[in-house]
Amino acid sequence: MTQIIFIDAKYEGSIELSEKVIDYLKKNKIKSIALFSSVQFTDISKVREQFDNLGIKINITKARRTSNPMQILGCDAYHDSFQEDIIGESDAIMYLGDGYFHPKALLLAQIKNKKIKPVIMYNPISKTTQILEEKLILDQVKRYKRNLKLFVSAQKIGILVTIKPGQNYFLTAKRLKAHLEKQGKKAYIFIDDTLNLTQLENYPFIEAWVNTACPRIGTDDIINIKQPLINIKEASNPIKALEELEFRS
Repeated sequence: MTQIIFIDAKYEGSIELSEKVIDYLKKNKIKSIALFSSVQFTDISKVREQFDNLGIKINITKARRTSNPMQILGCDAYHDSFQEDIIGESDAIMYLGDGYFHPKALLLAQIKNKKIKPVIMYNPISKTTQILEEKLILDQVKRYKRNLKLFVSAQKIGILVTIKPGQNYFLTAKRLKAHLEKQGKKAYIFIDDTLNLTQLENYPFIEAWVNTACPRIGTDDIINIKQPLINIKEASNPIKALEELEFRS
C-alpha cells in the first residue's frame, strides 16, 4: 500500500512588510487586521513585530479545511469557511502570498455582506502590494445570481461528481438527486475524474447543472460557460441563496 507523507514547503527567505504596505496601513488608520497566507508563508515572527510596532492587532483563525492557522485554500470561499469571523471584526484583510486564486476567495467569502472589504495582497518574495477590491468578482456574482434564477425554474438537472480524493461528494449528490426528485424535477448524476465544463454542451437536455467538487468551479469557471451552474451548497435551497444576494447589483 502506498504511503503518502505531506511536507510543508516553507519559504526560507525573510518575511517582512515593505515600507509601501506599512505606509498604506498608516494612511488608512488600520487598527486590526485579519491575516491569511498560503502555507509557505506562515512563519510571520518579523511581521508580528512590525504590526506590534504599528499598534495593529493581528486576528488569525483556522480555515476548516486546512491544517494550520492562518493558512487559506482557494476553496475557502464562503463566509463560514473559517472557525471565527475575523473578517467581520477586523478593519482590514491581508493575504501573504502570490497569485489571485487564494485572495479572491477572501472577497467571495464576503458576498453576503453589505460591504466587501478590500484584500491587501502582499507578496513576501517580490515585496509588491496590490489592493484587490469588489470589482474583481462582480462579473462572477452577477453570473451566479443569474444561474440561481435559471436553476430555480429548471426541470432537468445535471449533478457533476468527481472521483478525485477530497472532492468526491457522491453520497451528497445522491441525497440532492432525491431531494430534487421530490420537487418533481428530473436529476441525473454525471461522474468523471477531471470535470471538463466544455463538455456540458454535449447534454443539451440538461437545463441547469450542480457542481459538487471544488466550490471555485461554481464561482470562477461559470464566466466561461453558457449553461447555468451553481454549487451544491446552494442547490438544496436556491431561493434562500438568491435572496441573500438580491441586494447586490
